[in-house]
Amino acid sequence: MKMIMRIAFLATALRCVLLSAANAQPVAVDMGLSVKWADRNLGADAPESYGDYFAWGETAPKENYSWSTYAWGNGAMTKYAEGFILNRQLDAEDDAAQVRLGCGWRMPTFTEVQELVYQCDWLLVSQNGVTGYKVTSKATGESIFLPAAGYMEGTKRHFPGTAGRYWSATRHPYHPQCGMNIFFSEEFYYAYFYGRFRGYPIRPVIQGDDAPETPTASGLP
Repeated sequence: MKMIMRIAFLATALRCVLLSAANAQPVAVDMGLSVKWADRNLGADAPESYGDYFAWGETAPKENYSWSTYAWGNGAMTKYAEGFILNRQLDAEDDAAQVRLGCGWRMPTFTEVQELVYQCDWLLVSQNGVTGYKVTSKATGESIFLPAAGYMEGTKRHFPGTAGRYWSATRHPYHPQCGMNIFFSEEFYYAYFYGRFRGYPIRPVIQGDDAPETPTASGLP
């Protein structure tokens, strides 16, 4: 049994090393919440970069975001299709942050999204010429920047520079066609839900015990 556990541990560590080589690991920022938040979007090379866009439950970006190209059904869902269900999370193989980053990173749950929305201060700013929100912890004073990356529907990116939508790993409890997310514009921000086929950025999170030791947040104004 100990040998099996050791082999599993080594396999996980090797996967982490390989994924780290293929995908730059973000900085884990301690916001004084139940998880630490990445300093940049999934697929981004800097905190103000938009990064990649993902349909809910898909693990790779694509050119066309529509029900006809969605992996889990064209309106009628083929996975995560249950009726009323609370706290239905993506499986690990459908979590883009887990698949692409490994090393303990994952998509946030809707509860974790609500923590970020309602337990932090949000200020609309421009960072290196990019509009977005500086989100500051009331507990630690640390901050992350969420760029207003808009979203993808069809082959078009909508509202870049004026709005942002970020997926959580949680499906809507009543509407299986919808995933829960952060939504913000220049006037407001809140936790909400939209159709799973749309392409949104993802801001990964990591449990505090899993997070590597990192410097403080990343050059915010």
